[in-house]
Amino acid sequence: MASERATVPPDVFVSDLYKPSVDHKDDGGSDEPPSKQRSDPKDVAAQEQEAMDIEPEPPASDDSPDWRYPLLQRLVDGILPPDQAEAKRVARRAKTFVLLDGEMYKRSPLGVLMRCIPRQEGVKLLQDIHSGVCGHHSAPRTLVGNAFRQGFYWSTAVADATDIVRTCEGCGSNSYRPSSGV
Repeated sequence: MASERATVPPDVFVSDLYKPSVDHKDDGGSDEPPSKQRSDPKDVAAQEQEAMDIEPEPPASDDSPDWRYPLLQRLVDGILPPDQAEAKRVARRAKTFVLLDGEMYKRSPLGVLMRCIPRQEGVKLLQDIHSGVCGHHSAPRTLVGNAFRQGFYWSTAVADATDIVRTCEGCGSNSYRPSSGV
């Protein structure tokens, strides 16, 4: 129907969703309330052992500023950077971004909105895709295409994907080299 731009039949109901309709934040993980769960001595010992395990250190935080900040300043407050060249660049780029319910989205050339995420979240997404969540170890442009098709966007996606592929132990001898176009 949508590709034909035909009118919607009277027995079909259409509603536009602008945000997720399911909230996954309240997912407790267990069907039984804690008071009704049975306590087996083996389970208690296993839980104590898990609590004593040393967790790996969290990844070092990236101290680079969030790429969305200048664009958000332009979209929300109309403020541009003091440097004239940077101000022109931000003003030009801000035309492709939209704010909806406090979230920033990039409008693709086809009009599809992609949620803008921080670089750290994007790198984690690319690592998940590359390690097999959405397929196999693939090339950087394929990784970025998969992430963008899922509705996410960040400005350094291609560079981040290239770094992930180059440092991946599972890809074998880190042999990825961008083609020279020759």
